[in-house]
Amino acid sequence: MTINRTRTNRTRFAASLLAAGALALAACGGDDDSGDAAAAEPPPTTAAAAPAVNAEIAVTAGTSSLGDILVGENGLTVYGFTNDIDARPTCFDACADAWPPVLVGPDWNVGPDLDLGIFATIDRGDGTTQLVAGKWPLYYFAGDAAPGDVNGQNS
Repeated sequence: MTINRTRTNRTRFAASLLAAGALALAACGGDDDSGDAAAAEPPPTTAAAAPAVNAEIAVTAGTSSLGDILVGENGLTVYGFTNDIDARPTCFDACADAWPPVLVGPDWNVGPDLDLGIFATIDRGDGTTQLVAGKWPLYYFAGDAAPGDVNGQNS
């Protein structure tokens, strides 16, 4: 499978959290024409390891005008991207400037009301590790400045 292709009519998703711990995603859209060679296919997803007791909390449950969502660092909304198929990120270079990946260290965890079993990580090929929820690598939106912002929705 080759992921290096021109991307048009990109669709982003704001990650929403269901009470049962399952992940649902609300649609939004955007364009990115950064079909750079650096967007080569990354290695396969790695399963979530049991995090250390004092692990960093990568994402937790939050609330916005969209309803229940996933939030990351500083309470910022976390998004998924529909072009990311089978948990493989396709957002690199200029795309990653607008949609920074949710990066985690080796000792990551999720908030207490989330099911750790739906989260995993993937190596981005540049020495960083991106958090994945289900089949969706997770991103922030550069246009979100405060907790509860959902400016990436429909962008």
